[in-house]
Amino acid sequence: MIRIFLLSFAALLFFENSGYAQCCSAGNPFFYGEQANMAHKELQVIAGYKYSTSDTYYNGSGPISIDFIDKAYFNYLNLQLIYGITSRLSVQTDLGYFINKTEDYSKEGWTQSRGFGLGDAALTVKYLAYKNFSKKFSIVPSIGIKLPIGVFDQEVDNVKLPITVQPSSGSYKYLLNVYMNKGFNNPKWNLGFFGSFEYAQLIDSENFYYKYGNSYLFSIIGSYLLKEKFNLGLEVRSDNRGKSQREDDKIVESSGYNIVYTIPHISYSFTKKWLLSLNAEVPVYRYYNGIQMGNKFSVSAQLSYRMDFIKKLP
Repeated sequence: MIRIFLLSFAALLFFENSGYAQCCSAGNPFFYGEQANMAHKELQVIAGYKYSTSDTYYNGSGPISIDFIDKAYFNYLNLQLIYGITSRLSVQTDLGYFINKTEDYSKEGWTQSRGFGLGDAALTVKYLAYKNFSKKFSIVPSIGIKLPIGVFDQEVDNVKLPITVQPSSGSYKYLLNVYMNKGFNNPKWNLGFFGSFEYAQLIDSENFYYKYGNSYLFSIIGSYLLKEKFNLGLEVRSDNRGKSQREDDKIVESSGYNIVYTIPHISYSFTKKWLLSLNAEVPVYRYYNGIQMGNKFSVSAQLSYRMDFIKKLP
C-alpha cells in the first residue's frame, strides 16, 4: 500500500504541467493552512508563496482557441497567524499580498494589465467541538469573515483594471467551515476532511456592480510519515462556485465552475517548531460555465513556526 501511495505521488508531480485549473479571479487564492485547533497559548506563524500561470481558454470542460489573452499569471504572498485562546478555542488571521497579478494580451493595441498590492484579510474562530482519544477522531467547526482591506477599483493611467487582476475582491465574504481528523493505530497514517461554504456580499463601487456566486469547497487529505521528519500527503479537493450577477440581477453566464484537484503535498520538519511544505495543484476534472481562462499549473510553498507562551515549570 505504501509503495502504491509513493508511486501515485511521483506520477502526479510528473504530470503536473499537463493539468489546467481556474486561474485569475479577484481576491486571494485558496491557501490551505493548519485546520486543527491550536493548544492553549500556542501560536503558529505560517508564511506562504503561490505562483500560477495560464494560457488556455475553456468552454465547459474543453479547451478552445481565442486570440485575446496570451498569458495570465500571479505571484502571491500569504501570512497566517493561529493562536490557541483556550484548549478548545483558536483564532486565525490571514493576510494576502500580490506581488503582481498580470494579464498579457495577444490583441494588437492592447497593453498589459497588472494589479498589485494587498488583497483580502480574513478572521476565523475555530472550536474543538468533539475529540475522542481512543478512536483518534476530532471535529473542529469554524466561522469567519473575509475583509476587502486591499486595493480595489485600481486604475493605471486613468484606465480601470479588469476585475480579474484587482488585488482585493472588493467584497465582504462570510465563511462556515468544518474540519474532521481521523488517526489510526499505525501513527504514521492520518486522514482529514475539510469543508467550506463562502457567501459573498454585493460589490457596489465606483467601477463595479458585481456579486460573486456562492462557493463550496470539499477536501480529503491523507498523509503518511515516510521518515522521522518527512511527511507525504495526497489531497483530493472539489472547488465549486456559482454564477456571478451584475446590475438588475443579470446572470454572468461565463462565471462559476466545478473543478476537482489532486494535490500532492510534501513536508519536512527541521525541528518540532519549524516545518516546510510544498504543494502542486493538478486538476483531474474541470467544468467552466461559458468561456473562461483556466490555468496551466499552480505551485506553492509554506514555512511555519510554532511557539508556546505557557511558562514551563522546572
